Amino acid sequence: MAEDIHALRERARHAAAAGAFEQAANALFLAATQTHVAEGDYVTILGPLADVLARRGDARSALTVEWYLGRNDPNRIRRALAAHGARVPPVDRARTHALLGDMAAAAREMETQGAVAAAAIYREKAKDFGAARALWSRLSLVAKGGADAYNAALVQYNLAQCAKQCGDEPQAREARVACVRLLEEAADYFESVGQRERAFDCFQVLVQAGKSSGAFEDVLEGYVNCIRILREDHLKYFALQYYEEALTAAKERGEFSAAATLAREAADYARLLGMLPTSLHYVVGQGELWLAVARAHEERGAPPEIAENAVLAAVLAFGEVGQFGQVGQLYGRLAGLDLDKSRKAHYARAAARYANVKSEPLDMAPLPSHLRQDGGAPEVWHVDLLEWEQRGSASEACAEVLLEGRWPDLIRRKALLARMTAFAVEGQPENQASNVAAARLAEQLAQLQLYAVLSPLEALFERKDRTVRSAVLRAMKTLFFKRTFVTVRKGLRDPDGPIVREAATAVESLYFQHAFDPLSRIVRESSLPEVRGAALRALAKVDTLEAAEFLLGTLDHGGPADQKAAADGLKESRGSRFLELARSTLPQASPELAQLLRDILRRRGIQA
Repeated sequence: MAEDIHALRERARHAAAAGAFEQAANALFLAATQTHVAEGDYVTILGPLADVLARRGDARSALTVEWYLGRNDPNRIRRALAAHGARVPPVDRARTHALLGDMAAAAREMETQGAVAAAAIYREKAKDFGAARALWSRLSLVAKGGADAYNAALVQYNLAQCAKQCGDEPQAREARVACVRLLEEAADYFESVGQRERAFDCFQVLVQAGKSSGAFEDVLEGYVNCIRILREDHLKYFALQYYEEALTAAKERGEFSAAATLAREAADYARLLGMLPTSLHYVVGQGELWLAVARAHEERGAPPEIAENAVLAAVLAFGEVGQFGQVGQLYGRLAGLDLDKSRKAHYARAAARYANVKSEPLDMAPLPSHLRQDGGAPEVWHVDLLEWEQRGSASEACAEVLLEGRWPDLIRRKALLARMTAFAVEGQPENQASNVAAARLAEQLAQLQLYAVLSPLEALFERKDRTVRSAVLRAMKTLFFKRTFVTVRKGLRDPDGPIVREAATAVESLYFQHAFDPLSRIVRESSLPEVRGAALRALAKVDTLEAAEFLLGTLDHGGPADQKAAADGLKESRGSRFLELARSTLPQASPELAQLLRDILRRRGIQA
């Protein structure tokens, strides 16, 4: 049972009075690990902790605690900066200035630190786009492409934005062209190595680059590929939201034909998901867009046959959903076009057939608000460059979380503790003390359960100590991101047997819905039955048709060990997709497969 925080605080008070600052700090740090307590109680720990840390000469940790305490108290932050600023590195002074709203001072400190991307971002926040442009230009000489194509593309994107703000359109255009080329290069690479989520980031930036430059082909390419990746990863509501964003972008640019095609695809996808009202909404929208295409051609004086084709496409859309009154009106409109007499007569007869036909009532609605993701896409052109520049620094990643106002106090407290632990790891030689701290740091980072901790954990996994590497893999079990598999797969290829076993245990825990691609890749690539078995048992908990078909193939054609692992996983699974597939497959299954399927169905309480 944890010792009471009040008792720990009292013990620390006595130790500090006796000059035993290390002992006092340890007691208060132990009390601070009780992150579940009320805020009023928690700050009574942190106040004395900041004082003790300062008195023992740990200015960085003391300032970190002051960041938490002074979030809404600028005067406290100013006093902390005056007290500790001269004894902390420029990066900490930069963050403190930023907390006070002085972005220009923050930029100067970051530049002193050598953090060019961070300095440029602060210059942008200070509206000093000329200085920001110079910094991005400087960074473009470092990030040039190849293995670094993605980061080089982000640098070029930021350079283009700043050049545009400075009125330098030639430089902005040159940077945008370079950005698009590098994004396409990076996306191809990420998809080739199975990191579709990183390719998704490339296409998000491509959308923004296209919007900035007015190049709709880039906007469309970006959205189409984002939607493709979201659909492949079964993120269905995100995919529909991106369809809507793409439709809006196309309509704003007057690209009604592209918008109509997107509406057709969105309608088909929503119908596939069983969302009939949403599908009907997109079908009707498609019909209206084809009419907008026809009007645009008529206004431009295009040949009437082009408008005819657009109106016919609208007829098909409205007819598909029983809007026969609208269909009759459209045939009348076709009859009025300057077309061949026989076609005009044909359309007039069709209009007459629909003269007294009414449209069917429609229960249609757009994507419900509760299924939408608020907040828009993250600014990866800043966030990812900061991660790249920080090179896996846990102290910097935790500082970002600690100072980010959107996180709840519980997360900020855990980031505070992890940052102070990171000081005992980063820049220290690998020895027993730093390895113990590194293993503890991995555990603390895992508790944040944020994407931002993946880079620091990846850096920790490069250490030689088995205890640290095992702690990292245990941390990965709680981080349900596709990028998690990058480190886990390294562990699976490790020559150290215990590390491989720890990685296999992590694999079995990572069964979130869009994990199909990395899990199936592990099954295909690994030569170790226990590793393939872990991935197959995880796949059995991924309730998608794609996973069900993969497991069925394993039961039908896999080796005995793989068949057993898949069957064992499916017997314990709670999903329904495989059950549906198994029942439809039974009549034509081989005797061996049929027996396996019946065993699984019986275990799930279904007689077959």
